[in-house]
This record gives sequence, C-alpha cells and structure tokens, in this order.
Amino acid sequence: MAAANVDIAREFGLSFTELGVLLSSFASVYLVCQIPAGLLADRAGGRWLLFSCLLLWSVAQWLSALAGSVHGLLVARCLLGVSEAPVFLIGTRLVTRYFEPARRATPIAFLNASSSLGQVIGPMMLGAVSGAFGWRAMFAFVGSLSAGLALLWISIYRNPKATGSEPEQPEPPRAEKVIHELRRLLSFRTSWALAGGFVGVIYLQWLYAAWLPTYFQTARHFTVSQAGYLSSVPQFAGFIGGLAGGIVTDRLARRGWTPARACRTPLVAALLVAAVTTMLVPFCATTTLAVIVMSVSLFATGIAMTSGWTLGTVLIDEGSVATLEAIQNMGGSLGAVMAPVLTGAALQHSGSFTLAMAIAGVITLGSAALYRIGTRTRIS
Repeated sequence: MAAANVDIAREFGLSFTELGVLLSSFASVYLVCQIPAGLLADRAGGRWLLFSCLLLWSVAQWLSALAGSVHGLLVARCLLGVSEAPVFLIGTRLVTRYFEPARRATPIAFLNASSSLGQVIGPMMLGAVSGAFGWRAMFAFVGSLSAGLALLWISIYRNPKATGSEPEQPEPPRAEKVIHELRRLLSFRTSWALAGGFVGVIYLQWLYAAWLPTYFQTARHFTVSQAGYLSSVPQFAGFIGGLAGGIVTDRLARRGWTPARACRTPLVAALLVAAVTTMLVPFCATTTLAVIVMSVSLFATGIAMTSGWTLGTVLIDEGSVATLEAIQNMGGSLGAVMAPVLTGAALQHSGSFTLAMAIAGVITLGSAALYRIGTRTRIS
C-alpha cells in the first residue's frame, strides 16, 4: 500500500493522520491475532496452515483492489492482518525442527530477510504498476501472485521429518492448557523484554516500509515511480542486513559464545546504529546522502530483526517456541501499529519528517536497553 499512499489519500480525501490510521489497521489486527496464531502454529502442521494463509492473503488483496470507499479498504487491510499473523510463526517453528540452536540464525536470517526483499521488489514493481494502471491494479497484481505462491507451496512442501506426516488438522488445545502456558510464559521477565524490545525493531521497519515512498514524494518531490525506485535502495540494504545478522550470529556461536549472547550483542549494537542514523535522515542536504544514511539504518535494522527473532528461539524449548515468538511479535506488532499513526500525526503537526524520525530514534534506543538488560534468563 505504501507505493500508492499519495494516490489513495487523494482519492479518498485522507489527511496524513487518517492515512496513518489506515496503514496501522493491518498491524492492529495482526497484533490481536498473534497469540492465537502462535498457539496454532505450535500445534498444527505447516503445510495446510500456510496454504490457507496465502489464499486468504490473496483474497484480502483483491478486496483492496475492489474497495469503493475507505471503509472497504479498511476491511481488506484487517483481513490481511488475520491472514499474515501465522506466517512467520510457522516458518520459525519449521526452522526449529530442522536446526539446532547454535545453527538457527542463518536460516532464520533467510526467513526474515525475505520480507525485506519484498520491500526491495515491491516499491519498484508496484510503483510502476500503480503509475501505469492505477493503484487498484497494483493490489490485483499482488493478489494474483499470492494465489500462485499458495499453489506452489502446497505442491512442493513436505514435512521436514524423514518419517511420519504432519497432522492434516490442528490439534485443538484445551482451554485450561492454553491459559496455563500463557501464564507460565508471561511470568518470565524475559518474555516481556523480548516483546518490548521488538517494538523498536518493527517500528523502524514499518516507518520505512509505510512512509519511505511518501517521504521521497513529499520531502524530495519525486514522482510515484521515481519514489518507488529510490525506496528500493535502502530496503535492499535491509535485506542484506537481515542475511548478515544470521551470518554474524552463527559465527559468534561457533567461536564459543552462548547462543543467547551471540544473538544479543549484535542485536543491541545494531539498534543503536539504526536509532542514530534514523534521527540524522532529515538533516541530510541531498537525496543521495539521505539514501545512504537510510540504507545504513535499514541494514542495521535487518541485523536486529534476524538477531532478535533468533534470540527468541534459543531462550525456550522447541515445543513452545512459536508461542513465545508470538508474544515477542505482539510487541513488534505494537510497533507496527504505532509507526504509521505516530508518523502521520507528526507529519500533520510539523509538516516535515524531522519530528517523526526523532520519535523513531528514541523508541529504538529504549528497545536496545530492554534487550540489553532483560533477556539474560532462559525460559525453562
């Protein structure tokens, strides 16, 4: 949607604040669905669950293309949040089945970096589609791609175990067991620190994902297609950073660091770099310098994303990993809700991105502190 923010706001008469609320609707529903999605991912087979998510995601995109009002678009965005909530949790659960704790960072890096790769391809491809055929064609195009991906997944995926098969239907958990598991996990300070720390990671990711094309169109006065191409450069740096986070973390673990320390150290360092560079963006004199500084910020954010997600997998046993990651991702989802709303409100109030970037930097510094002091105890 970020590729067509300006066009959508113009058609429906939205202010920056209202646009921010619309952008955050996806993340709001995504947040609410995290705990149910985590419990489901821990108990269900990944094959049919992910297939269903991809098909529902496709439907949501087609509904966006057909939306005749902002309310229709809002409903489609909420459905998108429901469909995407289990996706990364399923992927993380599968990684824990394939790899030992000291070897999980690199595969998780590929899993998480895929979202950054989408942010690289999306602005270029969808900006061009939107510029040529309108923003509705953009949603229809993405919905068709998702349906094709669902069919590809169900055709090629097989259970990672050598024998046996995944359950075709999720095992329905008893209510008292679900409540007991949540209470147990939430009784640990580590769970809260993971959730609070991830707020800053995803806040930064969503700040750039939701508002970067708008920044280039409004602050730097480029066209929608040009903004799409420019936005892809920092997002590509984020993709590389996501991969680098896995490599660095695994190398530190191979040198004898504990898996938790190997994740925590690059995570905190990356968040500090991302916070400072984000706050510097509005003061860049040229577009070239702004792109370079944003690229450094998103590269660091990519490292933090991979290291933070891997940290959750090494602080708990495999059987509850998706539920813990869901708790952590609830914090991330809160960041995803906050970023579009606070950025839109800051833009509406100040007329520039300076205040918005400063808010993002402060939130990220707070997240670095939470990870540094709150994730030293493993959940048993």
